[in-house]
Amino acid sequence: MRLVVSLVSRLLRLAVLLLVLALIAVIVMGAITTQRGWAQTAGTLVIPGLHQAVTVQRDRSGIIQITAQDPHDLFLAQGYTHAQERMWQMEISRRIGAGRLSELFGKSQVDTDTYIRTLGWRVAAQRDLAAMSPDSLAILQAYADGVNAWIKEHDGQLSTPFVVAGLLSGTGGIGGITLEPWTPLDTATWQKVQAWSLGGNVDQEIFRLLADARLGSPARTDELFPAYSASAPVITPSGLVGSGGAAGPNGAGAPSTPATPATPAKPTGSVQLDAGSVAALGDLGRLGSTISARAGLDRGDGLVGSHGVGSNNWVIAGARTISGKPILANDPHLGFGMPSVWIMNGLHCLSVSAACPWDVVGVSFPGAPAVVLGHNAKIAWGATNVGPDTQDLFLERPDPSDPQGHYIYQGRSVAYDVRRETIKVSGGADVQVDVRSSRHGVILSDVDKRMQGGPILAMRWTTTAEADLALEAFFKINIASNFDEFKAAFAGYGSPSQNFIYADVAGHIGYVLPGLIPIRAGERTGERVRDGASGTQEWTGYVPRTDLPWQLDPKGGQIVSANNAAVDEKYPYWLGRDWDPGYRAARITALLAAIPGKIGAEDMRAIQTDTYVLRSDKVMQLLEAIGPDTRTDDGRLLWQSMVNWDHRCDVDSAGCTAYISVELALQRAIFDDELGPLAREWVGSTYAWEALIAVLGRPSGPWWKDTTPGAPDGVNAATTAGAAIDSTAAALRKAYGDPANWTWGRLHQVQFKESTLGSSGIPPLEWYFDPAGRPVAGADGAIDNNYYRVSRAYPDPNDAGYVPLGITSVFGVTNGPSYRLTVDMSDLDGARIVITTGQSGNPFDTHYGDLIGTWATGDTIPLPFSPSNVAASAVQTLTLTPP
Repeated sequence: MRLVVSLVSRLLRLAVLLLVLALIAVIVMGAITTQRGWAQTAGTLVIPGLHQAVTVQRDRSGIIQITAQDPHDLFLAQGYTHAQERMWQMEISRRIGAGRLSELFGKSQVDTDTYIRTLGWRVAAQRDLAAMSPDSLAILQAYADGVNAWIKEHDGQLSTPFVVAGLLSGTGGIGGITLEPWTPLDTATWQKVQAWSLGGNVDQEIFRLLADARLGSPARTDELFPAYSASAPVITPSGLVGSGGAAGPNGAGAPSTPATPATPAKPTGSVQLDAGSVAALGDLGRLGSTISARAGLDRGDGLVGSHGVGSNNWVIAGARTISGKPILANDPHLGFGMPSVWIMNGLHCLSVSAACPWDVVGVSFPGAPAVVLGHNAKIAWGATNVGPDTQDLFLERPDPSDPQGHYIYQGRSVAYDVRRETIKVSGGADVQVDVRSSRHGVILSDVDKRMQGGPILAMRWTTTAEADLALEAFFKINIASNFDEFKAAFAGYGSPSQNFIYADVAGHIGYVLPGLIPIRAGERTGERVRDGASGTQEWTGYVPRTDLPWQLDPKGGQIVSANNAAVDEKYPYWLGRDWDPGYRAARITALLAAIPGKIGAEDMRAIQTDTYVLRSDKVMQLLEAIGPDTRTDDGRLLWQSMVNWDHRCDVDSAGCTAYISVELALQRAIFDDELGPLAREWVGSTYAWEALIAVLGRPSGPWWKDTTPGAPDGVNAATTAGAAIDSTAAALRKAYGDPANWTWGRLHQVQFKESTLGSSGIPPLEWYFDPAGRPVAGADGAIDNNYYRVSRAYPDPNDAGYVPLGITSVFGVTNGPSYRLTVDMSDLDGARIVITTGQSGNPFDTHYGDLIGTWATGDTIPLPFSPSNVAASAVQTLTLTPP
C-alpha cells in the first residue's frame, strides 16, 4: 500500500513538474516571440533598394522623423518603419480590404469576406491604380518596397500575433505565418476600407426600408429623422463665394450645371419583405459596421447615422489670435483599438527642392505612404467627415425567363455581369462566390442566402463606380504651399468626402469639401430604395467640382466644422442630410466667442476637451415642464441630480451619470415598443436625440402611448418619464450601492482592445494584447465626444445566448477623438499632438500604450518639425543604408 501511495505521489509531483516546465516553456517562447516584434530604433540597418543613407529619428514619444535625399528613399523608409511598428495591424488591414480574413480565422469570417468580395473593393482599387500618375505609382511602389524589406528580413522570425494566428489556423509554426509581399494594390485597397467607413449610408437606407415595413408608413418612419434645425450652424451657408451658386448677395451665381428637378419617386412600398429578407437585410447592415470596427475606423453601432461618433476641426484667422497668425485645431473621431489607427511621423527631404519637395509632419495610416493630416512648412490642414449621400440601393426586376441570369431595364432583358471569387477558409473547404452586377452595381442581396426569392437589391457607390484618386490627392496636399495648390489637389478626389480646413503661414484660412457626390434623376435624395427597372431613377452625373463648397478668408475670421450641415437648403444640389445636429459646432463657436481678447493655442486645446452636453439644455427644459412623476426615494434623488447638474461630463460628475443614463431610458421607454428589434439600430443615434426632443415637446403625442400588447390605454408623459428615472436609479443602486458612487467615471471607461486576437474571448490572449481600462471624461455629443454602443443593452439578433449589458457596461467607451492636433502657424515647432495609444503595435514595447494616460487626461505632446528641433528632440537615431 505504501508503495502505491509513494508511486502516486511521485507521479503527481512529476505531473506538476511537467506542467510547470510546460508553463515556463510557453512563457519563454512568448517572451522570445514578443521581443521579435520590437523595432530596432538605433544603430545601422542595411536595407536593399535604398539609393543613399536615410536617417530615422525618434523622440521620447516614439514619433518617427525620416530624412532622406530623394522621394524614393523617403517613402521606402516610411514603409519600412511602418512595418517595424505596425505590421500585424497592416496585415489585418489588407486582409480586410481583400476579403481574406477566413484564411486566418476560419469559417467565422466567411460572411464578412463574402460581403467584402461582393462589394469589390480590390477590383475598384485596381482601377484607381490604373488612373494614377507615374509619380504616384512610384511613391506607392517605394513604400511597398520598404514594407517588403522588413518582411524579408523577418521571414520565419515573426512576432507573437503572427505565431498565434499561424498555430490557430494551421498555416504557420513558431516562426509565424508566411507573409506575402506588400503591393501598391494593398495600399489602394485600404483606401476603400476608409471610404466605406467614412462615406457610406447604405445601412441607413436598409433601416428605412425595414422601418417602413414595420411601422406601415414612410411618413411614420420619417418622424424618426427630424430635419436639421434652421437655427443650427452651417459650415458654408448661402451667400458665400464658394457656396455652390446658392442665392445670396455675395453668391457665386448660378451653378455651372443646373440641378435636376425633383419628381416624385416610385413608392418604396412595392418592396415586399418576407421574414428571411428582414433578418438578412438587418444582418447585412450590421456586417458593414462590423467591418469598419475591425479596421479601427468604427462609425458606431446600429444602422442609423453615426450614433454620436463625431469629429471636430476649426481654424481662426490671425486677426483674432495672439500670434497674429492662424491657429488650426483638429480632432477626428474614429473607433478605438489597440494600437491606434494612426501613426505619427514626419517626412523630410534633406534639401527641399522641386526634385524632393517633401517636408511634412502629422499622422498617417499604417499601410499607406505620406501624411494624411498635419502640416508642412507652409500650410496646415485637418478634416471631419461630411456624411454625404453616395450610396443607393436599386430594386432590380428579374427577367421571368431567366431570373438568375437576366434583369429587366427599360423593358429589355439585360444579362448580369458575373465575377467569381474564391474564398480560402482555414480548416475548411474553399467557398466559391459568384458576384452578380447590374448597371446599378453589385447585387448586395446575393450576400445572404435568406434573400433568395426576395427583392433583388443592387448597390451603387461612387468609390467603386468611378476611379478615385484620393491617395494621389494627399500626395499633392503634402507638398502644397498655398490655398490654390491645396484646393487643386482635390481635383481627382473621390471619397470619403471630408470637411478639410486650411491655414497657412501667409495668414490665410480656408475650407474645401471635395468628392464625388451623385446627381439623381427623379427623387433627388438617396434615402430610400430606387426603382432600377424604369430608368427614371438613375444617377445622371456628379455635383460639379466647381460647385462643391469652399471658403477662403471668410468674414468673421473663423471656420468651424463638426459634422454639422455643410450647406443650407438653398444649395442647388443634394449632398445628403446625415448631419450631426450641430451641437458641437454651436458649442465650439460659443466658446470661441467667449474668449476675452485674442485667442491662443492653449485656448484651442481647452475647447477640444470641453465636456458640456449642449442638447441637454433643451431636454432638461422640456423634462422639467413635464414634471416627471418619480415614485421612489432614489428616483427623486436622481432627478434632483439632473436638475442640479452643470451639464458637463467630467469623470467625477454624478449629474452626467443621471442625465445620460436617463436619456437612454427615456428613448427606450418611448420608442422601443413601436420599433421592436429595430430599436437597437436607432436608439442612441443623433436622430434619436432630436426625435426625443420633439416628443418631449408633445407630451400628449402618439409616441408616448405604450403599444405593447396588454399595456394600459392612454398617455401620461409624467408617469412614463418618472418610471424611466425610477428604474434607472434602481439599476444604479444595484450596481454601485451608495449614490456617492454614481459618478460618470464608474460607468464611462475606455479599454483599447486589439480587434482580432485581443477580442477573441481567450483570456490569456486578451491579457497579452489589451491594457486595462480607465475612466475617461466626455460623452456622446460633447466636443470631447467619447462615445459608447447602446446597442449592447439590447438582445443580439445573431446570438441567442447573448445577455444584454446593464448599466455597468453599456457606457463603456468604443469611439472618440482618435488624435488631437493644434498648430499656430507662427510657430510650427510649437504644434502639439496626441494619438490614443502609442506608436508601437507590438505588445510590451515601450511605446505600445504609453500615450493612453496622456490622451485620457486631455494632454498632448510636442510635434517636432524643423531640422534643429527634430534633432534636439531625438532620443534614438537609426541609420538605414543601401547594401
